[in-house]
Amino acid sequence: MSRSPRAHTPESVAADLRDRIAGGRWLPGRVRTYADIQQLYGASHVTVAAALKRLREAGLVETRRMGSRPKVAGTSWRTASGTSIQDDITSHVREQVAGGFYAAGSRIPCLEALAGEYSVSVATARRALRPLLDEGILVTRRPHGTFVTNEQWSSPGDTD
Repeated sequence: MSRSPRAHTPESVAADLRDRIAGGRWLPGRVRTYADIQQLYGASHVTVAAALKRLREAGLVETRRMGSRPKVAGTSWRTASGTSIQDDITSHVREQVAGGFYAAGSRIPCLEALAGEYSVSVATARRALRPLLDEGILVTRRPHGTFVTNEQWSSPGDTD
């Protein structure tokens, strides 16, 4: 949608976003930022917030907490509400390692790929991996990437 000289109202932004959702141009589970929506319509944060409120009330979008990134309803969040997306990413990567999706010694996707997968910034992806690095589950080998360590899942009582 190109910017027009007329001012957008919450109703016009909500109507267009509703059409985008219905038309499949904003897919279930897809996250957008307020800034992206503001730029798309040339609208203020207040206008976008009011439009998204209408869509939340209609059950078309959901947010974790007020002011968080809106996403189209239809695909549930990975963990219980009340946690941050950063915590969700940490938990999800931890589950993938524990479940063998990422085997010991294997490289996990780069920060840019993780950020894209979870629709977050690279900084958020980096912060999400920090606990796993601190716990010794992952190790970074510059410039090669981040890898699953070999020792992380053995406990003192385990035998080979």
